[in-house]
Amino acid sequence: MPGLLPVSLEKRRPGRIRPSLDRLTEALQCLGNPQNTFSSTLLVGTNGKGSTAAMLERILSAGGVKTGLTTSPHLVRVHERIRVDGGEIGDDRLVVILDMLEAYPDLTFFETLMAAAFMHFAESGVEVAVLEAGMGGRWDASRAACSAVVGLTNVGSDHSRWLGDRPEAIADDKGAALAAADIGIYGPQVDRWVIEQLGLPGAREASSLVKVRPGAGGGRVETRWPGSDWTELTLPLQGEHQRANLHLALAMAEACRELGWIGPMNAEIVAEALGGTYWPGRLSQTRVGGRTLLLDGAHNLEACESLAAFLKEQSVRYNLVFACLDDKPVGAMADILRPVVGDVAVCPLKDPRALPVEALLEAFPGAIVCSDPVGAVMSLSDPVLAAGSLRLVGALLSMGG
Repeated sequence: MPGLLPVSLEKRRPGRIRPSLDRLTEALQCLGNPQNTFSSTLLVGTNGKGSTAAMLERILSAGGVKTGLTTSPHLVRVHERIRVDGGEIGDDRLVVILDMLEAYPDLTFFETLMAAAFMHFAESGVEVAVLEAGMGGRWDASRAACSAVVGLTNVGSDHSRWLGDRPEAIADDKGAALAAADIGIYGPQVDRWVIEQLGLPGAREASSLVKVRPGAGGGRVETRWPGSDWTELTLPLQGEHQRANLHLALAMAEACRELGWIGPMNAEIVAEALGGTYWPGRLSQTRVGGRTLLLDGAHNLEACESLAAFLKEQSVRYNLVFACLDDKPVGAMADILRPVVGDVAVCPLKDPRALPVEALLEAFPGAIVCSDPVGAVMSLSDPVLAAGSLRLVGALLSMGG
């Protein structure tokens, strides 16, 4: 099923958002509550959840436990969303599980895949799972696992259509997951007002569990956790914002150690684990049409600001391929990116929620208009960056080679 959705998932594709966990909880009870067969951690926040989850899963795996990882969205194959010890769920296994879930037609697309992940983890003997929330934190399907450790990466402006326009409402929604956890952890990018607003006396800041400071040179950090000396580590992913994501991942791993899920962290093992972390579409490279291309999802204001900060530090000026969905503040995103890029090409996405090219042109006056992402890449001279949507990243990855 490479690049395609199974029929049973395709018919659930329309974006239903339902503020309730009742249907999923009832289905899981009928299935024997597979989510109760393993311990779990949960990442909530606006940006950085996937990167943090990827690093945390590798650290826990290096700690000697069998790990599960569920993330969203997928870039090329839906199988990417469900992994055990780093390996994607197989075609045959996914079909079997989805066939079983046909008995619960009222589950949404995301609820179905979360249930499938729980079932696969239980069948595979997963000991600790790392879950990434899809959106928000109060009613997200990932909450059905009742994760004991929950980390908040940050609170930004995305998904206002569903979570509201007020930052306080967004913070409250995401904070509900921390409130329910045994150990809730604020990442370094969580603003002080969020911590004060949520008022969770039991939640902890990442720095209370693990210390992190800049290392010698870009892409390096020094870190110290209980029982260790200062250790220099290399960030596995590009961009200074990944320092905060690594800090939260290490803090959550330390919380897992406190709960007895893993033993004490070892500096050499952690370094090796980070060296094996790969998370495409976050300042990663691929080749399209024989050319090297930089990819970054950067699908909201805060992500564009992080991308712009990265671009300002580069010795070359990137030309930009841009496309996004219709719920994004494209004008403000363009205002952030235009000063730090060269030429711009815009193109449509194959998605019912894609922003029309006409609106993209309003945000990027004078941009080259192309009919597809690959054509947009080929219309620009090197070096080229594609950003604005993970769906754009997925389209280009599917054509890479």
